Amino acid sequence: MELKLKAIEYQIDSGVAHITLSAPETGNALNGEMLGQFYQALQNAIANPTCRVIVISSIGADFCTGMDFNAIFANGSRPDLAPLHAFRDCLLLIYSSPRPVITCVTGNVTGGGVGIVAASDIVLAEENVLFMLSEVLVGMIPAVITPFLLCRLSSSQVKYLTLSSRGIDGNEAKNWGLVDEIASDGMNDTLNRQIQRLFYSSPEAIAESKQYFDTFIGQDLRHQTEFAMQRLQKWLEQPQITTAIHQFSEGYSPPWFQKYRRNSTNYPK
Repeated sequence: MELKLKAIEYQIDSGVAHITLSAPETGNALNGEMLGQFYQALQNAIANPTCRVIVISSIGADFCTGMDFNAIFANGSRPDLAPLHAFRDCLLLIYSSPRPVITCVTGNVTGGGVGIVAASDIVLAEENVLFMLSEVLVGMIPAVITPFLLCRLSSSQVKYLTLSSRGIDGNEAKNWGLVDEIASDGMNDTLNRQIQRLFYSSPEAIAESKQYFDTFIGQDLRHQTEFAMQRLQKWLEQPQITTAIHQFSEGYSPPWFQKYRRNSTNYPK
């Protein structure tokens, strides 16, 4: 079955559901419409009895650049939290899916896109892609994705990625645990080998294993995402924050952008 949506392509073939982020002109930025299609595609895959594996991929230079701020601030300076709630729901559905979810990263990943990666069961990536948490640059906090990042990274790694806003490549992301396998032989061959391993395994045992793992951290994850939404809503209620983010989405520099003048201090080596 093939379902062509505006920003998400969904196709199930030979037991594999392929969900493709297909808005390269916007960097696959997530708005409410795209997230609705994404959630529908995930639900279709999970409900299909012939589906054994879900594969998430993308078209274009960016796997996903995170949330579309133009969508959040479409009503002026008053933020629309509906896309953020929809994004949270998509991440929880990826995480809790009884079908194994493989995410194939062939483009750069920024902000909320890293949350999709972190929520997935298996992450394959090309070594030259970059993973970056850019939220603080635009006045946001990585509230929604942090509970999922902490499933794969240490708290110090999440803090460093957030505060430094430094991008890490595929190899470094693998060393940190954000990526499971580098597609050294090409993404198609790497993906096909992984799918074959999953097809050798019992679907019921895979689903039960995921549910068993969920008993250890799943409840906390849901509480953490509820807390995250409350914290994010409170953060966005600050007029100076919403104004700055709104300005950034329109192409202006936020007020905290400042040129650093390097000092000449020689630190001991």
